Amino acid sequence: MVALQFIQDATAQVSNRDQAPDRSVNVINNATQSLCIIFMAAFWGLRVYARTRILNGFNKEDMLCTGAYVLGTCYSIIALIMGHFGGGLHIDDVPKQHIVPFEKTVYVTMVMYGPTAFLTKTSLLLIMTRVFSPYKKTVIFIYVILGIMLAYYIPAVIVKIRICSPISYFWTKTGNGTCLNESAIILADAVVSVVSDLVVLLLPLPLTLSLQMPFKKKMRVMGILGAGGLACASSIIRLIFIVNFGNSPDGTYQFMRINMFGNAEISIGVICACLPALSALITTYVREYSSGKGTHTSGHEMSRMKNTRSDVTKGSKHRMSILDVGSDQDILIKNAQGEPKIETSIQGDTERQPGHHGSMEGIGIMRTVDVQTTVVNKE
Repeated sequence: MVALQFIQDATAQVSNRDQAPDRSVNVINNATQSLCIIFMAAFWGLRVYARTRILNGFNKEDMLCTGAYVLGTCYSIIALIMGHFGGGLHIDDVPKQHIVPFEKTVYVTMVMYGPTAFLTKTSLLLIMTRVFSPYKKTVIFIYVILGIMLAYYIPAVIVKIRICSPISYFWTKTGNGTCLNESAIILADAVVSVVSDLVVLLLPLPLTLSLQMPFKKKMRVMGILGAGGLACASSIIRLIFIVNFGNSPDGTYQFMRINMFGNAEISIGVICACLPALSALITTYVREYSSGKGTHTSGHEMSRMKNTRSDVTKGSKHRMSILDVGSDQDILIKNAQGEPKIETSIQGDTERQPGHHGSMEGIGIMRTVDVQTTVVNKE
């Protein structure tokens, strides 16, 4: 009986060694990071195209978004390297020579998460400060949130860089060394991310409803501004995973699951930060397609004007195009209004030109008309 039991135990051990490791999380990670890199690159590229070819070049939101895109891409690449060194596999299935490289990638992602998340959310919140600039209290509140985030992330990055003494003790765990509580630091990051994502999600809703524009247009603006809050779902799931599995001994498996939701949060934030400029790009090409000539008329039969006044027509078309849009505030407000008949002014007041004496021959409505977009402050 003892011999039979010994044979059964030996057979079970051989069977366990021959059994292929569970690579499902590793495969999902590779797919997730690849999609994150592709979609971030596509949306950021479209934003750059819109800014350089259609709008008035880069501003501070674009610089922050570019920084978030670069760090977000690096974050995903490091996650792929992490997967190469056993991330997503159970700890018992990871070769011993891969443990140290895996821990190094954990250290790098832990340090990078804070600056990447801060740049992403700052670019989204600064867009809101422009859009809702008449709401002074709201703008102050947004800057207070940004100040709190900055006050947290700067010391948090310093603490994470010096989480172990010496730093190499984080991945070697040999010799004399001490480390701070890694799980507590990651948990603090997750809580700050959830709170800031909720601000991005909820802040535009009541303010946009108070804007003086049709309901459908309000929904469009809320969709563009509130889309950044989609990252909130990823950050909440990440927080739940940290609470439940942050202290798991199966670190290579559990940390990869936590990290994937961090990647998703960053990538969604970068994509959503590109939506205002992308909206301007789409609106421009839709108008060009619908007009057939790539111009925007004022709705007053401008196409019937004589060739003798073509220079005036071109000037008014230029003023009414979306090329004059400079900030994300202008993009959102003008696009939210849909198809305005006249956006700025029409240069063609013949009453001031000698020889015509107010003649309207062959010309439509030739009065100087000023139409401005305003936001009513109901505070």
